[in-house]
Amino acid sequence: MPKNPLKILILFYSFTGTVAELAKYVADGASKVANVEVSIKRVPELLPDEFFKGKDPLLKIRKDLESKYPVATKEDLIEADGIAFGTPTHFGSFAAQLKEFIDQLSGEWLQGKLVNKPAAVFCAAGTTHGGEELTLLSTMIPLLNLGMLPVGIPYPVQGEGNGFDAGSPYGAVYVTGGGRKLSEADQKVARILGTRLATMAAILNCGCDHCNFCHDLNKKVE
Repeated sequence: MPKNPLKILILFYSFTGTVAELAKYVADGASKVANVEVSIKRVPELLPDEFFKGKDPLLKIRKDLESKYPVATKEDLIEADGIAFGTPTHFGSFAAQLKEFIDQLSGEWLQGKLVNKPAAVFCAAGTTHGGEELTLLSTMIPLLNLGMLPVGIPYPVQGEGNGFDAGSPYGAVYVTGGGRKLSEADQKVARILGTRLATMAAILNCGCDHCNFCHDLNKKVE
């Protein structure tokens, strides 16, 4: 039997609050898997306090996020059985705040602490074709270097009905241009991603005696 409960971490950086909103639905999908404990945490803000002076709407969002979501530590990642990484799209790539956090994992990389943990990615972008898929793919690159196992969204699931344009096979996407609100299709895709992430974590930690695949996969890399 797997250890009880499995821990799923939803880790994000959000500047305007949209990535944080999407994170809630990824977490909701993960929580639908049995014996799973889900936490939502953020990476630290790198922008100085001076940046937010005179920018009351942004300052309000920052304080709201700080009050709702604790800052993650490296230990949170090590203890998690699966991790979803969320970021806004910054010039076709992921945010510097998330990269700075990941860049601190050199010691964990050397020790293989994150090897074979399933990982999913999600993002928010201002416009359609504004770099959201490049953001998802670029976020995966350091995760692959850490030995993590990417979890995506297959087209037969993601592409049902009117929700076809919600998200991507690489992860969940929230396009915010023109004040667009998170649609039901966006929410559905985010939940699917969270459910698939938690399900993969459960499979990799099944602890069953008859297959041994999960045991072999989770052995320390020599």
